[in-house]
Amino acid sequence: MRIFRLTGAGQWCLLLLLVFNLLPIYFIMENSVKSPIEFASSTLNFPQQFQWSNYAVAWDKISTSLLNSTLIIAASVVGIVVFAAMSAYAFSRLRFPLQNTLFLLVFGLLLIPGFLTLIPLYLQIKKLGLTDSYWALILPYIGGGQAFSIFVLKTFFEQMPDEIFEAARIDGAGNIRIFSTIVLPLSVPICTTVAIINITSLWNDYLLPSLLLNRSHQTVTMALVSFEASAGNYGLSDYGGMMAAYLLASIPLLLLFSLLMRNFVEGISSGSIKM
Repeated sequence: MRIFRLTGAGQWCLLLLLVFNLLPIYFIMENSVKSPIEFASSTLNFPQQFQWSNYAVAWDKISTSLLNSTLIIAASVVGIVVFAAMSAYAFSRLRFPLQNTLFLLVFGLLLIPGFLTLIPLYLQIKKLGLTDSYWALILPYIGGGQAFSIFVLKTFFEQMPDEIFEAARIDGAGNIRIFSTIVLPLSVPICTTVAIINITSLWNDYLLPSLLLNRSHQTVTMALVSFEASAGNYGLSDYGGMMAAYLLASIPLLLLFSLLMRNFVEGISSGSIKM
């Protein structure tokens, strides 16, 4: 494997890009401990007094919604990975009528903009009586995440050596056993990659939750938007509390990436994602 070394100019460019990426984080962190008056006076100056109570206010605003989002996203991503892995295994390792046609139909779902399905989806959820419940988001999330996940996992499963499957079938293993004892253990990195990609997009989703849920089941994005619309002390918006809420809302994703980054990188570097 060839190793490319950056010149001095290249290193400075990377350093500059790093600074630009860290500036928004610094802006949020230093403004999360400012009072409304101090924030109104300057958003760039370092705070004179640290107002840690902003975090208590922010936690009170988003704690329940943070739990709601965690439950919804966890159930949705588990469903996405499980069903997509089974479908990808069928498309890559089994033979059945209209196989290629069905895969093209699944792939075609990637070409449909999500906002076009909002009204039909809302009507279906309402007919099923699932509005204002966790299932109102879990089921659409599982269905909506299938096309991309199947496409990625199918590509990975097709790259597995055929000898492994032939040896397993000679030993008398069926498709269920091959899938559960061979395919899934070898697919942990790519399944982690698929899970993280879906978690990131679903965690930041606002449109669908705002359409299907009310305050009792609201997600963290809904809580953040509601917090932005509320008035703070002194008749000013509580931007310090809002920045603290943004930081608290990002902690689950930061922890997730720090714990699973190794598998995420392995899933990408294994050559399983080719677009």
